[in-house]
Amino acid sequence: MINRTLLNILTMILFGFNCRHAWVTYPAIPPEPCLAYAESSECKTALDQRKKNTKGKVGETFSMKDHYYLMGLLPNEKVVNLASLCPQGPKSVHQFMTFWDVVLEQSTLGIYSPQTLEVECYPW
Repeated sequence: MINRTLLNILTMILFGFNCRHAWVTYPAIPPEPCLAYAESSECKTALDQRKKNTKGKVGETFSMKDHYYLMGLLPNEKVVNLASLCPQGPKSVHQFMTFWDVVLEQSTLGIYSPQTLEVECYPW
């Protein structure tokens, strides 16, 4: 009896931290000299300058809550304007459920299903 309860608790903890992760990374927008010819010396200079200017810098991160209903079926589609959040381009987008999001979803039997969306921008 105790082993079964311990196994159930362990299973809930493991699945609570590892479910519903979606991670998308975007390539960097090339500098202006690289648009015409990527192998040019101007392009290499611009890329080196960008690398030097952003060394050790971290881009801004935005975190927002998304609210879904009926196990994530409603609303059908959510649109986030990444250009308004990251004018220099998004580096990554990560949608996931935190521990408390899972607790809320399980306590409402899937009727309410909150998720967290994090958008990381490039630092230049």
